[in-house]
Amino acid sequence: MASTVQEPRVERSVFLGFVWGGFAVAIICCGLRCLARIRTFKKLLIDDYFVLLALSLVLASAITWQIFVQDMYYVLAVSAGLEMPGEDFSQVAGGYFKATLAVIILFYSALWCIKISFLLFFRRLGNNVRGQRRIWWPVFGVTVATYFACIGSIQYQCLVSSFEYLATNCATPAATSFQQITLKLNCAWDVITDCLIMLIPFSMLKGVQMRWHRKLALGGIFSLVVITMVFAIIRTALVGSDNKTQPDSSWLYLWSAIEASVAIIVACLATFRNLFSRESSRPQVEKAAAPGSSNMFLRGSGRRIKMSDILDSLASKPDHGGSGYQEQSEDASDAQSSVDNHGHGIHSLYEVPRAA
Repeated sequence: MASTVQEPRVERSVFLGFVWGGFAVAIICCGLRCLARIRTFKKLLIDDYFVLLALSLVLASAITWQIFVQDMYYVLAVSAGLEMPGEDFSQVAGGYFKATLAVIILFYSALWCIKISFLLFFRRLGNNVRGQRRIWWPVFGVTVATYFACIGSIQYQCLVSSFEYLATNCATPAATSFQQITLKLNCAWDVITDCLIMLIPFSMLKGVQMRWHRKLALGGIFSLVVITMVFAIIRTALVGSDNKTQPDSSWLYLWSAIEASVAIIVACLATFRNLFSRESSRPQVEKAAAPGSSNMFLRGSGRRIKMSDILDSLASKPDHGGSGYQEQSEDASDAQSSVDNHGHGIHSLYEVPRAA
C-alpha cells in the first residue's frame, strides 16, 4: 500500500482551517443573500432554499472532518510508511473510509444543489422569453443525470468493505488508475454542466435589446459560474497530476472543501446589490418595446432607472408593500403586456406587483 500512497501535503491545522474558514465565509454570504431577498421580496424563493441546503451539506462535511481528521492523518502516515500501524489500525481505517464516503456524497450533493439553484434562478428570469424552456429542460435533465453519474462512479467497495479487502484490492495499480480516471471524468461533468447552465441566460440576453454596457454588466453576473469552473479544474489538475499514485487525501479533500464553499459564495454574489440599492419612487414607462424586441426603459423621478436597479430585480420580485408601487402598477403592467405580446422579454427584469 505504501508504494502507491502519497505523503500528506497539508498539515492538520491548515486543513481544518480551510474547511471551517470556507464554511464561515459561505455562511456570511448566505446570510447576506437571505437578507437581500427578504428585504426586497419579504420572503425566500426556492433557489434560496437550494443554496441553504448546500450550506447545510458543507456544514455536515466540516463536522465530519472535525471528527475524523485525526484518523485521516493516521491512516495516511501508515499507508505512506511514515508510521507503524497500531493494534487498532484496521478499525480506525474502516471508520475513516466510511467517513470519506459520506464526505464525497456531501461534496457532490452540495455542488449540484448550487447548479439547481442557478437553474431555478434562470428559469424565473426568463419566464417570458420565447423558447427558453426548450433550452432549460434539456440542461436540467443533463444536470440531474451527471449528478447520479458522479455518485455512481464512487468506489463504494473500497470505502465500505473490510480492511482486508481494501489492502488486497484497493491499493493496486488498476484501482489507482480507476480513481484518477473518475476524478478527471467527474471534473469534466462538473465543468460541462456549468457551461450548459451559462448558455441559458446568455441565450436570453441575445434576444434582448439594451445598451452594450448593460449587457456587459448582466453578462458579468451570469459569468460568475466560471469561478466555480476554475476551482474545479484547479482541484483536478493539482490532485490528479500523477496517474500512478493515489491522490493525497489531505490535498484532495482540502480542494473539495474549497470548491464547495466557493460555489456557495458565487451563488450569493448576484444578490448582494440588493442591500445597497434604492428603488425609484414612481417609475413610468419612457417607451415600450418595438415589435419583435424587448427594448424598454423605465423612468422614475425624472431619470432612467440605473443598471443597479435592474440588477436588483434579477434576484426576485419587488416589495409589494413599498410606497409608490400602487401608483406604478398600471403603467408598468401596460409595458409588461406589450413585451409579453411579442413573446419576448426577461420576466424578472420587469415583473409587476399585483394588487393584494
